[in-house]
Amino acid sequence: MKRAFTLIEIMVSITIIAFISGGVLLNLNRYSTRQRLIRSIENVSSSLKLAQNYAKTRQLPIGSTETDLEYIHVSMDGDYLVAEANGIGLTYFYTLINNSEIQIGSTPADIYFWPGSGRLVKDIGGTPYTTNEKATLYVNSVGETDNYGKIEIDSLGQVNLIGIF
Repeated sequence: MKRAFTLIEIMVSITIIAFISGGVLLNLNRYSTRQRLIRSIENVSSSLKLAQNYAKTRQLPIGSTETDLEYIHVSMDGDYLVAEANGIGLTYFYTLINNSEIQIGSTPADIYFWPGSGRLVKDIGGTPYTTNEKATLYVNSVGETDNYGKIEIDSLGQVNLIGIF
């Protein structure tokens, strides 16, 4: 008598394999989403550090006819994170951040770095932040409330990644 697998044994084996592969695919999707979030957070953080460095070194954008840097303004322009000098329209960078997968929000909406010191100021007049005040940016994965990153800029202009939650 030959020994073979029964139809029930084969169906149970296929069902087990389907459950295991479904769990693997779900975790792979979560991993991919988290990696996109981490990449976006690092991109925003490095862009803010670059803007602060331009302020410290008093660099003007390429092609600028200005002779003196008054401030650097960083804000969201639609889906782009933009850094410009003196409000004249010439930009240091214009980086795509918001898309169908990643959104960014900041409090306040406009961030200003003061030339020479790179300190965070509240407006183009140079009103300084107090020691305990901070600007905060949140980078979120669209559709996932538990996946976001938090970046803070302290009164000295230091950009700090608080964490990914």
